[in-house]
Parts: sequence; structure tokens; C-alpha cells
Amino acid sequence: MSATSYKLRNLFKEEEAKIAIFYGGREDIEYLPLTNDERAAVDKAVDQALIPLRKVSPTIASTYELHRSFFQKCAGIAKAKFPGQKTVQFPSQAGGIGAIPLIPQAVKWAVTPSATDPCYTSYKTNSWDIDLTAGTAAYILGDGTNFYKASLTAEKHSLLAICWNGLLELGSTPRLGQMRIWTQAETKYGIWSVHPLVSLPIEPGKTLYQYNTVGALIVTHDFGIMWKVLPTATGTSTLPLLGMVFYEHDFLPDTKWVA
Repeated sequence: MSATSYKLRNLFKEEEAKIAIFYGGREDIEYLPLTNDERAAVDKAVDQALIPLRKVSPTIASTYELHRSFFQKCAGIAKAKFPGQKTVQFPSQAGGIGAIPLIPQAVKWAVTPSATDPCYTSYKTNSWDIDLTAGTAAYILGDGTNFYKASLTAEKHSLLAICWNGLLELGSTPRLGQMRIWTQAETKYGIWSVHPLVSLPIEPGKTLYQYNTVGALIVTHDFGIMWKVLPTATGTSTLPLLGMVFYEHDFLPDTKWVA
């Protein structure tokens, strides 16, 4: 089956009844429907991620579960965009496409981002930590000059599927006050502000906070994105991203420590 170009808003029409999705001016995208086995593989990856999430935070688990069909379709985009129409698997195997929850090494996969490794971000290497300074911009994705893209290396392509309201903060009073997202195709949208109750934990007795975001994000290797945040306080914050990464097996063939 050959990949078909779809209107994004048509492809995600059902999902938009449940979640917001930010397209950033991208109107069309390649997509291949998953086979039953591939859908089962993505479901298995989602289900295994949900087991610890439900134990730690039912609220976060609910957010993740809400994106199940969004993840399925992002897997179909990866299948269409990655060369060779590889099979989506869990766990990944040589010659296939893997699916796992987002980890720092999938977001910043090179110590020094570059045109060939465009993982520009303020995240520290191998960490969800970002050093913040009050009133000075930091970047979840991009660096203010260079757009972030998923891995574009041959046989190591990746795609990030980031949840709506999928930016979390652990262990400290939330430090982010304003955010803005733009892309290589569209810069017209301004900021949004963090909801006024973000400083309250999402569940009693837990130092776990959830930021409101403009929508779920589909981050591919051929479309640049910038996600800017403005801190209200200085310090190092732990800011995990909730979502999944779909990748050609050679992107993460073994445990990975970026060095």
C-alpha cells in the first residue's frame, strides 16, 4: 500500500472531539493505516506505560489514556514518513518501527545539536531538567534561532507525539508563567498563559504539577517547531514531557546514554 496525503484536520477529526491538537500551519501529512497487529503493538506500548502511571498518578494516566487513538494515528504517520514502510512493533526489532513513552534521550539525542542532529532544546543531556532564569526565555523545543526537528538520520528517523497538557513539573513550585509555540510554516499565534491554579498539585500530597498547553503536537523530522517558555522564578526545574516516540529500530537499538 502506498502512503496517501491526508488533510490533518480530517485525519484527526475524531480525536479533536476529545483533545486539542496544534498543527502549526501544516495542513497535509502522509499517513498509512496500521494493520491489526500494528494497532495491537501500539496498544501494548500504551497499556504498559499506563500501569505505572495509574499507580503514581491517576490524573496523568487519564491524560495519557485520552490520547490512545492519537498515538495510533501518529504511528501511521511514522509508518508513512519513514522510508520503506516498515512494520510498527513493540518491542522494536531490526528493520521495524518501535513505540515507547517519551524519554529524555529521544528528545535530546545528541550532546551538541546541529543541522544534522536538530534536537535543539534547553533540556540538559539525559535529563528532564532545565535551568531557568526569571524573565529569560527557555525552550522545550528549539533554541530561539533553530527549529527543533525529530531525528532525520537515515535508518534512525523518529517522530514525537506529545500529549495535550503533557508538560509536567516535578518536585518544585511551578516556575513557568507564559508559553508560545510556532513553526517553520506559521508564526501568527501569540502566547498563552499558565492556568492560575498550576501551583496546586494535581493530586493531594504529591509535588506533581500539570501545565495547560495549546494542543497535542506531532513532531516529525521534516517540519521545524519552536516551543518557548518564560519562567517567573529562577532555578532548575524537572519538566517531563508526556507522550510517545515512534522510531526506526536503529535510533534506539539498545539502551542509550547520550555522550
